[in-house]
Parts: sequence; C-alpha cells; structure tokens
Amino acid sequence: MPLLLITHPFPGASFGLWQIAETEAFFREEMPLSDVEEAELGPLKNIRRQEWLASRWLLHKLTGHFQRLPLAKDAFSKPFFLDHPDLYCSLSHSHGIVGALLARQNVGCDIQMLVGKMPRLAPRFLNKKEDAFVRRHPAQVQFNLFHIFWTAKESMYKAYGLKELDFRAHMHLEPFRWNGDAGDANGWVKKGDFNQRYRLLFEKIRLPGEDALIWTCCIPEP
Repeated sequence: MPLLLITHPFPGASFGLWQIAETEAFFREEMPLSDVEEAELGPLKNIRRQEWLASRWLLHKLTGHFQRLPLAKDAFSKPFFLDHPDLYCSLSHSHGIVGALLARQNVGCDIQMLVGKMPRLAPRFLNKKEDAFVRRHPAQVQFNLFHIFWTAKESMYKAYGLKELDFRAHMHLEPFRWNGDAGDANGWVKKGDFNQRYRLLFEKIRLPGEDALIWTCCIPEP
C-alpha cells in the first residue's frame, strides 16, 4: 500500500498522503461511485483520473467507515460529504501524489512537489512583507519557503471556499520559524467583511530518490 503518511495535525483531524501506484481499474473495482461522482469523473483524462480516484480512496480510508461516504461539490467546487454534514474534508494532488484532510470543522490542505519554477511564480502570491521575509533567508531556505507560502495560501483558499481571492491582497502569513523539516504559522484571509485567522501546520517530506514535497493543513481559529 503506497501510503506515505497519516498524521493528526489538529484535534479530531486526520491527514494522509498517498503515492499512486495503482491502476484506475483497482480503484474502480474497490470503490463504488455515486451518479454525481461518475459525472464528475467522466471528463477527466489520464493522471487526473487516477488522482481524482486516489484522493477519494485515501479519504475513505481516513474515515474508517466500512462503506464509503460519497462526495459532491458545491457551487464553488468545494468537496463535501453528501450525507454527513458533520464531516469536512479537503483534497490535493501533485505529481502523482494525493493528500486528504478529514475533520469535524471547516479545513483546508494543499501539497506541492518541490519544483524549480516556484521562485519565478512567487510574485503572483507573495505580498511585499512576505517577500522581504523570504529574502532574509539563504537561497536554499528561500526555495523551501516559496513552497510553504504557496501551499499555505492554497490551503486557506480551500478553507475559505468561495474563490475570487487575490493571493497577495486578501491573504497573508505572519512571520514564522522554519527548521528545515516542519513548522507552524498564523495566516489571515481578509476580504470585505470576511476576516478570518487560520492556524497552519506544514512539513517537508522526502520521497524516494531526490524528490521532496511540502504539505500544509489549516484550520480556522476563533
């Protein structure tokens, strides 16, 4: 079983990482889908289909239920359990690896394989204060921090769930400490009358070979 990680980032929450080694046929045989899910899966091709199936398989394993709980998506494409409004989830995928977060309250998660283009993309999601914070660190640390900021803001974007956020103007992270392996931070989403603080946990996972991945989970704070 290509399970890379199961952890509990927050009380009552479970997060997992799964590296896809199975064929689509495996998931199709082991995981019955609802009509709504079949319609959602239909247009997807190749690796996107496998990631879609694997993320829902992983989420099923996190629930601990014998019978799988079907998912749907709301008007903003946020997944939710059709028959269990007491459960919340968030899904992510990157380069053949999927992540799933299960909780009793609204949450968000994101995973990202470390990729060389991330420093070039940073101006799209870092504001001036965040960029200055990153630039105070050595180059290799900066490379990790770019991925942390990206996954952190993606996770808050998913927790917010209403789309139409400017990653620089509407979201920001407070300065934090990074030891090279894991860390935590406070983040905010501020847009109009919406003002929410989030607790973020993140970790770097080293994969077989030279690859590595950053995962981040977030939960709203009172």
